[in-house]
Amino acid sequence: MRSRSDRTRKDTEAHGELAVIGAGAWGSTLAALEAGNFTRVNIYTPEADVAEELLRFGSNERYLGEYRLPRNVFPFGVMGRAVEGAEMVLVAVPSSVIRQVARAIKPMLTEHVPVVLATKGLETGSGLLSLEVWRQELATSHRRGTRDAMVLSGPNLASELRAGRPALSLLAGTDPQTTAAAARRLCVPSLSLIPHGDPLGAQAAGALKNVYAVACGIASGLSWGDNALGALIWRGLAETSSFAEAVGGEPEVALTPAGVGDFVATCCSPLSRNHDLGRTIAGMAPGEEVRGVREGAQTAREAARRARSLSLDLPLLEAVWAVMEGAERPAAILDAAIGPSAGETERDARVHERATGLAALRAAPGFGLAPE
Repeated sequence: MRSRSDRTRKDTEAHGELAVIGAGAWGSTLAALEAGNFTRVNIYTPEADVAEELLRFGSNERYLGEYRLPRNVFPFGVMGRAVEGAEMVLVAVPSSVIRQVARAIKPMLTEHVPVVLATKGLETGSGLLSLEVWRQELATSHRRGTRDAMVLSGPNLASELRAGRPALSLLAGTDPQTTAAAARRLCVPSLSLIPHGDPLGAQAAGALKNVYAVACGIASGLSWGDNALGALIWRGLAETSSFAEAVGGEPEVALTPAGVGDFVATCCSPLSRNHDLGRTIAGMAPGEEVRGVREGAQTAREAARRARSLSLDLPLLEAVWAVMEGAERPAAILDAAIGPSAGETERDARVHERATGLAALRAAPGFGLAPE
């Protein structure tokens, strides 16, 4: 086992220091990936045991298993020390604590330090995207010229990236030159980044795909088939496009890596935690509560509330949340994706149901959580 004193800086073309805020699975993965681009990567974590393990052994077993981080990744338990001297800051914390992090870090930032938010989700209570929360908090700073944050979003399953498998994501920001420069700086062999001009849309897509991944996990768990899975993804992308536009983004974001790319990876892969959550729900007994913390559970509730406040009609989003809270059976998800359209008469609905084969599907074993 190597100790902290054994670590030395790499003698490569890498230069400068990067600060990564958050040492969970995603933050630690980003720190490891970017270690080849920077002389030093400072990673902040408030978890003392995680910091100690990183310091002594270069490992983070709680989040990464046996994976070892590069030698030039240095942990800090004080945010200010991690940020001091950094030429760029990556924020990879849960959406539930983004406001707390923004408040803590704002005195440390200047216009010369670009910030990238690698957080996906909606704030509990307000339903705001992490970028919206960030903007609220940084607007209260007395430091003039503090830049708007950029957003990293796309199909980037952390375990695949750590294994060196290729991925492509968006780096979205409002300043084209800053965004393009940051994308070039952060590209690594296994992660290519495309500069994009719609950070709100990119973040909306990144957040909502977690909800629809739960729906797709339920579909897989109940053996609805790939055709149903395709319908769920299509409907989810359409609803995401509407949501993104309503919060100030561009509806076309659904066609980018942050949209359809992330949907395919997260909705279809067994490596996705939210897909796995859906499969878990599919095997639960009626009335059993969803346990554990995954992005899709909290995001579904907040996204549904935000959509209502924006007067959006997103039936699949509503159905996923209703199933997750036990108010509906999984059949509601399929109905929302390929069932009768709003405004149909009861007779038309029955005709539609026969035409789409829903009646036969409902009679198939395992359609619901339990037999009728």
